[in-house]
Amino acid sequence: MTLQRRHTFCCEPNEKIDFWLIYILSIIFNFHGLLIAYSNSTFMEQFASTETIGAMYTIGSSLAVLSFLFISRILRKVGNTSLTLTLGILEIIALITLGFTDNAATAIVAFVTFLTLNPLLYLSIDIFSESLIGNNEQSTGSKRGLALTLMSLAAVLAPLAMGLIVGADDSNLNKTYFVAAAIFSIFILIIISKFRHFCDPKYKEVRVLRAIQGFWDQHDVRYVFLSHFTLQVFFSWMVIYLPLYLATEIGFTWDIIGSIIAVGLFAYVLFEYPIGILADRYIGEKEMMASGFLILAVTSSWISFMTAVSVIAWMVLMFISRIGASLVEATTESYFFKHINGTDANIMSFFRLTRPLAMLVGSLIGGLTLLYIPFQLMFVVLGLLMVPGIFFTIHLKDTK
Repeated sequence: MTLQRRHTFCCEPNEKIDFWLIYILSIIFNFHGLLIAYSNSTFMEQFASTETIGAMYTIGSSLAVLSFLFISRILRKVGNTSLTLTLGILEIIALITLGFTDNAATAIVAFVTFLTLNPLLYLSIDIFSESLIGNNEQSTGSKRGLALTLMSLAAVLAPLAMGLIVGADDSNLNKTYFVAAAIFSIFILIIISKFRHFCDPKYKEVRVLRAIQGFWDQHDVRYVFLSHFTLQVFFSWMVIYLPLYLATEIGFTWDIIGSIIAVGLFAYVLFEYPIGILADRYIGEKEMMASGFLILAVTSSWISFMTAVSVIAWMVLMFISRIGASLVEATTESYFFKHINGTDANIMSFFRLTRPLAMLVGSLIGGLTLLYIPFQLMFVVLGLLMVPGIFFTIHLKDTK
């Protein structure tokens, strides 16, 4: 699903919605999601094995992908505001259920529900954002860089807050779901108060085969899509497996894990906005993107050899790895949106599928990896998975 802008019909109502509200929605969305993202695997271990948890991510991501393919029909009927409210309320119910339940079946259903809904809400924010930006693409890199920077600031604070809530006692993990639900309620209130007059664009049906053909036929769009997908696979492993590895194999407590993750995520705050400006005004995206993938390949592999080192060393490694991720994330977003516009409906739809699709593929590969090699060595596999990203980048035509 995606949108085609219709300014002749929707310009006036949407101009009354300030774009800074998108930044606020993005901050709240990222904070509430990352407050629980890094502890989800450990929390669900009380209900299922590590391999089964990977299967839950696979199922949730599969349902999200299927929902992406059909959600345009619902959007045409009810609009993005109503759909966002419905999805948001259902997600809050799922979070509260996870916080309260001690029943395995109930927890698994609620967790899979959350995994399905969360990417759809991210899409809803994107629809609001694209409609408000309109056809002014001159500041695409800097605007998206600023949005990513603000979301990254929330991402830094989220694991720190998680560490404070949980501390050294895993039995406190359920409290994070209550806090996440409370924070996301603010998101719902903003939608109700500020977006009730949002004028929806024209939503086109997702044509999967046409989308595949569309991005494959366009050389640069094809390779930036593959680059972005590779980055999302990295993110999926960092969310599912790294915190679990730090907690179960290395033996860190959650306050320490939260600090390690926060220091790593701080790289996004420092670098993504400047990277967006550089991509807009000076050197383009290609060189920075390739450098980012090289950093990701090396640092991901090095995790497997960090078995008996200090917390500071882990912080340094996570920070360096996220410099690489910052380079790739900001440049792939900027490059893609410079090469498409609102009329490229099916191509944009396919690009927005990368997040749940990568979570699906990443969890599948991760689960299969754990069946055949030790937990510690799976990060070498992740490093190898980042190498193709370098070659995808080489094929891009630079924008500067």
